[in-house]
Amino acid sequence: MPFDEMERWYDGYDLSDEVSLLNPKSVVSAIERKKMANYWSTTGSFEAISDYLRMNFDGIRDDVVSMLAGSSVEVEVSSFTNTLNSFKGKDDVFTYLIHLGYLVYNDKDMTCRIPNEEVRQEWVKAAKFDDDYKQIFAIINASKRLLDDTINGNAEAVAAALDAAHTQVTNPLTYNDEHCFQSAICLAYFYANTRYTLVKELPTGKGYADLVLVPYLPNIPAMVIELKHNKSTESALLQIKDRNYHEALNHYYDNLLFVGINYDEKTKEHTCKIERFVKE
Repeated sequence: MPFDEMERWYDGYDLSDEVSLLNPKSVVSAIERKKMANYWSTTGSFEAISDYLRMNFDGIRDDVVSMLAGSSVEVEVSSFTNTLNSFKGKDDVFTYLIHLGYLVYNDKDMTCRIPNEEVRQEWVKAAKFDDDYKQIFAIINASKRLLDDTINGNAEAVAAALDAAHTQVTNPLTYNDEHCFQSAICLAYFYANTRYTLVKELPTGKGYADLVLVPYLPNIPAMVIELKHNKSTESALLQIKDRNYHEALNHYYDNLLFVGINYDEKTKEHTCKIERFVKE
């Protein structure tokens, strides 16, 4: 079975710089059944997440959205007292979920994240049945249509979908924050994780591409997505070309899309322009 795909589903538990652990129970189950799937639910329950999401400590929803979108968030683990009846804030909740394996901890930058696709599905199930996360789940459900619209070049539909995602994911205080904007975009493309490896800030060409979608399934286009704030979609596409962000995707030159997205702070509207790469 493909090792890269096995890593995407079950990896993420780094014991050191040299040693990375894949979930052994799930790896064995996948090999026995010849199928990559979520086998976590046979040993654990998403209720372990749901119960603590409902505590609704300040900031926990925004951080969960960021992690669902593939980002890491800061966490203070030293205050956790290893008891289940004295949670004082989101740091205690996240630390407990690190102990259970629903999150992984990076001690170098003191952050946590969702480790892999298998566990990400458990988080999605937890959000699905929580009233505070219904809008988030609606965005996840709509993400397949968004991916299809992007591949088909339907820029107006993409812009409309991003309008909805940005509004529902962020609160009024963080709406114009560029990091929150990026998280909203990544969450809107949630379904793309089933077909692509999503890479943020990929070093390529003469800089860093905001978001690159590298396909691990055949016959689908790779994508370079550039985000702009109070500028234009044309400037986003021009930056992709001028800085040669497509260099890292030279294996996909026959099937490569450039996607420029701009957010206007005054109108709170998104615009989008999609071009197919043409090799000169």
